[in-house]
Amino acid sequence: MNANDLLIELRKFVLIKSGLRNIDPAHCKIISEYVFQETKNYVSETTIKRFFGFANTLHKFSLFTLNSLSQYIGYNDWDSFCKDKENQTTSVQSIWQDLKLKAHAITEVSLIASKNNSGIPFNATANRNFFYPDFDYFLKNNYQFTTVSAQPGQGKSILLAHMVEYFFFSENAIYKNDIVLLVNSTSINTIVQSGATLKDWFLKEFKFASLTELIAYFKKNPDKREGRFVIIVDGIDELLAKSNYFKTFIDFLYSIEENSFVKLVFGLRTNSWINLQPAIHGSASLTKAWYTGLFYDDDTLSNVPALNADEVLYTLSNVENKIINKTDVSPPLLAQFKTPFWLHVYFKLKDENQHLELNNPLLCYELIHYFLEKRVFLAKKSTEKIFLLKKISDCISEGSKKLRVAKEKILSYINCYPDAYEELLHSGIIIEEKRLSTTIPTEIVRFLNDDIYTYFLFIQITDKFEYKPSQSLFEYILNNFEGRTTLRDYILNWSIRFCINRNEIAALKSIFKLPFTNAEKNSAFDFICYVSKYELGKPNSNFNKLSVGIDFIDIMATGRTMSSLYKETIKNISENVLNEDIQIMLHVIECNVNLIDVDKVALANTMQLLKRNYKRLNELFPINPYDLILYLYNNLVNKPNESKTLEDKIIRLCQEIDRSTPQRNEEISSAEILSYRMVLITLFSQKSYAECHRFIMAILSKYPNLFYVRHSVFSPFLLLHLGQTYIKLNYFKKAQRIIQFVDKIIKSDYTYYTNFIMTGFCVLKANFYNATHNYEQALIETNIGLEYTAKNDFKMFEISLLLNKIDTLKHTEDSEEVSNVIKELLNFLTMHKLSMPDYANLSGSEFEHTFKILKSYRRHQSL
Repeated sequence: MNANDLLIELRKFVLIKSGLRNIDPAHCKIISEYVFQETKNYVSETTIKRFFGFANTLHKFSLFTLNSLSQYIGYNDWDSFCKDKENQTTSVQSIWQDLKLKAHAITEVSLIASKNNSGIPFNATANRNFFYPDFDYFLKNNYQFTTVSAQPGQGKSILLAHMVEYFFFSENAIYKNDIVLLVNSTSINTIVQSGATLKDWFLKEFKFASLTELIAYFKKNPDKREGRFVIIVDGIDELLAKSNYFKTFIDFLYSIEENSFVKLVFGLRTNSWINLQPAIHGSASLTKAWYTGLFYDDDTLSNVPALNADEVLYTLSNVENKIINKTDVSPPLLAQFKTPFWLHVYFKLKDENQHLELNNPLLCYELIHYFLEKRVFLAKKSTEKIFLLKKISDCISEGSKKLRVAKEKILSYINCYPDAYEELLHSGIIIEEKRLSTTIPTEIVRFLNDDIYTYFLFIQITDKFEYKPSQSLFEYILNNFEGRTTLRDYILNWSIRFCINRNEIAALKSIFKLPFTNAEKNSAFDFICYVSKYELGKPNSNFNKLSVGIDFIDIMATGRTMSSLYKETIKNISENVLNEDIQIMLHVIECNVNLIDVDKVALANTMQLLKRNYKRLNELFPINPYDLILYLYNNLVNKPNESKTLEDKIIRLCQEIDRSTPQRNEEISSAEILSYRMVLITLFSQKSYAECHRFIMAILSKYPNLFYVRHSVFSPFLLLHLGQTYIKLNYFKKAQRIIQFVDKIIKSDYTYYTNFIMTGFCVLKANFYNATHNYEQALIETNIGLEYTAKNDFKMFEISLLLNKIDTLKHTEDSEEVSNVIKELLNFLTMHKLSMPDYANLSGSEFEHTFKILKSYRRHQSL
C-alpha cells in the first residue's frame, strides 16, 4: 500500500472506533476528545479536521498525530499499523486490481471533499437519477468523453458524487469491476502543493508515464483488462483560466488514443466550457468522441437542469427533519431553491438564525443579503468588489433588457481591479458568457441570477438618496421602473426591508399614498407584515420591542382589515411590544379582527388584556372601544346587552364630531379610524340605521374630502357602510349612486382596496338587488362574494352572504334550494364551531323572523 492507501485505512478505522458511519466538521471535536481519553495525547480539533479533509492540508501529518491515531484504534504506533496493513495485502495481484485499489483510495478522498463542500449534509441532497440513464448510455457506447457543465451553484459536483456512488461505490453498484478515478480540486491542490506535476503524480500512483501509455498497454494486452477505466475530473475551472494549464488540458485531450474502455468525464463551469468548445469543434475526432447527452442545452451550454419542486422538497425535508410540502414554502422561495446553491446558503443561515420560516417570502431577500455579506461585503477587496458590482448593475440597467452587459462596456473598470474581478468570477457572483447569436461572437457579463442584480440595482438607488428612506425614494422607484413588473416588485420589497431595518416606518406610508397599483400596495402591505414579524424576533434589530410606534399603527389601521397574515402579525407584535399605549392600540385592532373572524376565544382573551387599561382607553380614543367590543362580544355569544348607556355615548360622540371644524384628510388619526369602524358595526348590529347615517354624515362634516382618499381602506369601508345604510332606509337611488361611485374608484388601479373590501362590495350589491327585487342579479353577486370568502376565509362575510342567499332564494320560491343553503350555512357554523352573531345579518327586515329561527336552531344544536 502507498501512503495514501494507508491514510485512508487509518481514517476508516478511526471512524469505526468513534462509532460514526459518516463524519461532518462537528464530529471532529468529539473525536479529538475520544483520542485524548484513550491515549492521553492531545490531537487538536483543527488537526482532526485536516486529517478528514475538512480543511486544507499544507504539510504532511506529524508522526505524533499518526502515532496517536494509531494508538487510538489499538496499535502501538503508526509503524505497526502500516506493517499490519502491508501484511494483509495479497502478494499476487493483477495489474488491473492494483490500479483499481489505488484509484479507489484517491476517489474516496475526493468523495469526502465533495461531500464536505456540498454546503448541506450529502445525505440530504437530492439524488438526481434522471441523469443516470444518460450516463449509462455514455458508458456503454463508443464515446470517449462527456461533460457535466453548469453555471456555479447548479450542483454538478454533488451530481458527480452521487453518480460515483451509484455506479461504482455503493453496495449495490452495477459496475463494481470498473475502475473509477475521481479527481477534484482538493486532489489537484494536494498534488500542486507537493511540488509534483500531474505527470509525475500519475507515474508515481499508477506506474504509467501517461494515460496514453496506459491505453496502449491494455490495447496490447486486452486479457489484462477487467472492465472500464472511468476518469472523472471536477473543479478545475480556476486552473483552466490560466493559459498554461488550458494548453496542457487541450494537449491532453488530443493525446488520447481512440479506445472503448477509457471514459473521461469533465465537470466544468459553462464559462470554462465556452473556451474549450472551439478547440473541440476544430477537431473531427474530438467532436465524434464527445457525448453531449440528452439534457445538453445549446443556448446555455449546460446539461444540468435546475432542481424540480420534488427535489427541492426532498432536500428541505431532510434539512428540517420533517415532511415539507409545496404549501409550506413560499412560491418565490421554491423557485429560488431550484438553484441548489441557495439551499446551501439557507442551511448556513438557518444554523445562525432559528427564526426562519419557509413560507415567508422575506427569506429570499435574507438569503441574498447573507450570501453577499459573506462573499462581498466582509470579504477581501470588498471596496473594489462593491464598486465593480455597482458599475456592472448600472450598465445593465441602462442598456439591456436581458440583464447582461457586453464585457467591452465595463472593461475599463475590470482593468482597474482585475484581481477583484477574477475573485467575483470564481465565487460565482458574476458569470462570463459568449453571445453567439451576433455577427461577431461577443463576451457578455451577467450576475449569477437576476435577484443579485436587483440587489445591486437597489444599492445604486439608496446611494442616490444617501441611505435615507423618504417619499422621494419611492417616487424615484415609481417613475423609473415600469409598473406590473417583477423588477419593480423586487425593488419595492428591498425598500420595505431597508425602511424597517432602519426603523424608518413613516417612509412606508408613501407606498400607499403614491399611485402604485393596487396589487403592488396589497403585496407591499403583506411584505411589511412579513418583515416586521421577522425583525421583531431578531436580536439587535432597530425595529424592536421598544421602538414600535404610532407610524406602524397608522399603517396597520389603514391597511388590510382582514387576512390570516395580518391577524398573526398584529398578535405577534402586540405580545412583544413594550410601549403600553401602542400595545393597547394593537389589542384594539386584534379585537376588531377577531370580531370579523367570529373568533370568540381569541376575542375574550384580548378583551381581558384591554379591560386592565379601561381608564387609559378613555384617554387614547374618542370613545372607549372596550364598551363597543363588549357589546359586540355579548352579541357574538348570545348574551343580553344593556345598550342604553352605550347608545348615549355614541350620540355624544356623534355630536362632538359634528361640531368639529372641517379638517384635512391627513389629520384623521388611527384611534379615530378604529373607533368609527366599531361604532358603525355596533349601530348596524343594533339596527339603528338612522343613527348610523347621522354618524357617517358627522364624520364627513369633520373630514369633508374623506371619500376621495385612495390610500386607506377606511374610505371604501365607510362608503360601503353608507350604501348599506341607504338600503336599510329605503334610499335606493342614493344606494345605487354609492355602488356606481365605488365601482368607479375600484376600476382606478391606484385606489387601495383589498379582497375584504371587494367582498363587502359584493354584499352591498347583493343586498341592493335583493331589496330592489332583482333576485337573479342578487344571486350572481352573492355567489361572487362566496368565491371571495372561500379563498380568503372571511367568516363573517361567509355567514352574511349565506343568509343573504337564503333571503333571496325565499323570494324565488325554490324551497329545495333554500333548504340546501340552510344546510350549507349550518354545516359551515358547525365545522368552524361558530355562532351566528346579529352583526353578520345584513339582510332585509323581512328576513328578521327567518334569521331568528335559524339562530335559535343553531343555539339549540350547540347545547
